[in-house]
Amino acid sequence: MIFKRWGLLLLSSVLGLSSVAHAEEFWKFQDLYAENTQPDIFSHKYSYNNAARPEKLGGVIHIRFKDARDVPEMFRQFLPGEDFERPRGISVYLAVTNDYNLLNPIAVGADTDDNGYTHGSKLSIGGFLPTGHYLQFDATSDLYTREIEGTAKQLPDGGRGIDQHFTNENVLKFVIDNIDNARAETFYWKAEAGWQQLQSDSRGNVLTAANQQDKFHQMVNNLKPGQTKTPTYISDGQKTRDGMIMGLYLGIAKEYVNAKNTCRARAFTELGGRGSTIDGASYVAANVGGVLWCQAGPRTLTYRAEIGHNSKGFQDGYQGSGYVDLSTGKKNWRIGFRLEQTHGTLHNYQTYNGRNMETGKIDPTFTIYYRHYFQ
Repeated sequence: MIFKRWGLLLLSSVLGLSSVAHAEEFWKFQDLYAENTQPDIFSHKYSYNNAARPEKLGGVIHIRFKDARDVPEMFRQFLPGEDFERPRGISVYLAVTNDYNLLNPIAVGADTDDNGYTHGSKLSIGGFLPTGHYLQFDATSDLYTREIEGTAKQLPDGGRGIDQHFTNENVLKFVIDNIDNARAETFYWKAEAGWQQLQSDSRGNVLTAANQQDKFHQMVNNLKPGQTKTPTYISDGQKTRDGMIMGLYLGIAKEYVNAKNTCRARAFTELGGRGSTIDGASYVAANVGGVLWCQAGPRTLTYRAEIGHNSKGFQDGYQGSGYVDLSTGKKNWRIGFRLEQTHGTLHNYQTYNGRNMETGKIDPTFTIYYRHYFQ
């Protein structure tokens, strides 16, 4: 009888606890509007996640594209140098050009004389429009000079002084292109419009190339007295000439990616021209070149090399320029160097775009630039 009573008591206790558990589950608040945590196997996100990270393969799938045009938009950010060239933000570009032979210590010989095209500067601000087109504003100033014979003199500090005629060429323009929109295509276009000025009666303001040359020569002579001449800018009697410019270029481009996805190459050809209301300043152009980007990983330095040739045909002849451009950078900065050598008949609507007065050759130019991205 005692065991029977204890058995009934134990059975009732178990049933009681079970009923309490069911009661707690029953009375638990059920939110009918709560988000369903079960994955939707028919959703695009579920399909992509499971396709990109398959559980049973135990590795990584490599998809290789020989042609960069075949790379889907969602993977373009992983292309070598993609953010390095044109990031999705505002970029500011600063460049200084001079015929002073910066490379002479490493055996690139050039006997420059500070005549002809001798100094230049460029400021560019660019970014993408909502349509995907790239819009850029360029402000450039270039200086062309010719010494006045018989004006050379010795300065009190031991330096050399000389009088020179000059022309500042100042250009403000907007450039728009669809190069990135047309990455999946073969053809692209580029258009420009702006204002052009030739200035021979005044050195202008602090932003013009004549004033920049003066400051550059002061800096060089302070480091090494007498290293370069101290010019005096003499008006040749010509008044300032202003004009409007418009240009259009059509291009063909092809991109390739290596098997390891560490280097990307692009070859291009452009045909077009620029019209100007300044007499003699219009020309037709043909440009060819190639660009190579190499980058070991998304967080490593990017190395960029470009080689090309620009040709201009105008009413007095033909001018060609070959160039090499090397740069490196990471994330939001890029620094580079450009060497350019011109040949042919110089496009001399500036009056003083001449050859070296001592050698009879065309001086090479050297450009140092820095680009910063604001993302």
